[in-house]
Amino acid sequence: MSLLRKLTAALAPQPKAALDRHLAMAVLLLETARADFERSPAELQLIREQLGRAFQLDAAQTEALLARASESAGAAVSLHEFVSALNAELDADGKRELLGWLWQVALADGRIEPREEGLIRQLAELLFVPHADFVRTRLAAGG
Repeated sequence: MSLLRKLTAALAPQPKAALDRHLAMAVLLLETARADFERSPAELQLIREQLGRAFQLDAAQTEALLARASESAGAAVSLHEFVSALNAELDADGKRELLGWLWQVALADGRIEPREEGLIRQLAELLFVPHADFVRTRLAAGG
């Protein structure tokens, strides 16, 4: 290999590691809880239960995932990287299940705020979830 190729290869940007599906889902759940500018204890408890149950995590692992998710969300410019990871990882059923979780989080404090609904609607579109499924998952969650 020539010196020029070696230098070019050494200076080339390294490929970004694939984003963890669990982390991406946790970020979207936290962002839904935060969409109305407050994360209620009921919303956070529900997120803990959802993640722990779905991914078979103990309390410490769940808290570590939430800490990573909160840090990742705070550092992110947009939700694009998280949505892209989920589009690559989840099938239609997985996306519908996630949408149901998002609605449950929005409803955890007893009401769906317009900003929560707007975020969930936007995420549904970015995840290529048909509008009929968007409505069905809302109704199934109790909204």
